[in-house]
Amino acid sequence: MVEGLSKRYGSIKALDNVSLSLTEGSITGLVGPNGAGKTTAIKVILGLLLPDAGRVEVFGQNPWDNEKIRGRIGVVYEKSFFPPHQNILEYLQRCCRIFGVDESKALDLLKTVDLLDHKHQQVKSLSKGLLQRFSIGHALIHNPKLVIADEMTANLDPQARASILDLVLQLRKDQNVTFMISSHVLPELSHVCDSLVIINKGRLIASGKISDLYEKYTAASVRISAEKTEELAREIGKLPYVKKLTANARDISIQVEPGKEQNLYEDASAIARKIQVKIYGIETANASIDELYKQAVQPNNGG
Repeated sequence: MVEGLSKRYGSIKALDNVSLSLTEGSITGLVGPNGAGKTTAIKVILGLLLPDAGRVEVFGQNPWDNEKIRGRIGVVYEKSFFPPHQNILEYLQRCCRIFGVDESKALDLLKTVDLLDHKHQQVKSLSKGLLQRFSIGHALIHNPKLVIADEMTANLDPQARASILDLVLQLRKDQNVTFMISSHVLPELSHVCDSLVIINKGRLIASGKISDLYEKYTAASVRISAEKTEELAREIGKLPYVKKLTANARDISIQVEPGKEQNLYEDASAIARKIQVKIYGIETANASIDELYKQAVQPNNGG
């Protein structure tokens, strides 16, 4: 649980009054552009960084410099480093001894992350995808109930990303592990996450179950492809039932009051004819994390 979290680096406000919570057994996506504050939030939750203000509790305790809390959290980084010449089985066995866990668990972990056939390989011989599987296995040595993954699929090809995310789903199902996954690759999150936290410029933009956020931000959204989108968006934004509107050089995304989609089709067409702007297409926006993120993060450009 994070409540009113704020953190500055000199004059830069990395986090500004951010609050969020995780449900046991959930997979929560932490999303936002580079510099949004995702990594700072993760460091505070891990107890590696002391916040300037706010309250943070992990398993009912303050995580700051708290070894008990660190012992209950697993971490997977974007670029994990392990001794390159180490045999992966021997390395996991050594880590098991450090954590006071029976060495036999090393084989179980390799089986869990589907690396049993690679047990005699050196770390340096693993592909990026296999290395991230190994990193997840390493994070599970001490039976954590929470795993925090910071951009763990960022450098992987699509097949490797899908494989890693399938593994996350399996771990949630089999071991009830709670995950928080920081990522800027939004489409993949829709396959695994049931909750989402969106931050931008250090501030919380939206959080909650993805189904609820879809309903709030995209259930009544329409996308219009047109020329001169800025000019058209300015006029459409004056319609009384338009709640939010964002535009770029190619299209306009419009959030309207429920049931007003047909009105928008008619009114937008009439406006386009009046101001002599060509419309290429009008469609109801598909519910996707991309669309949700776009609607949640971008400011209202309507009139």
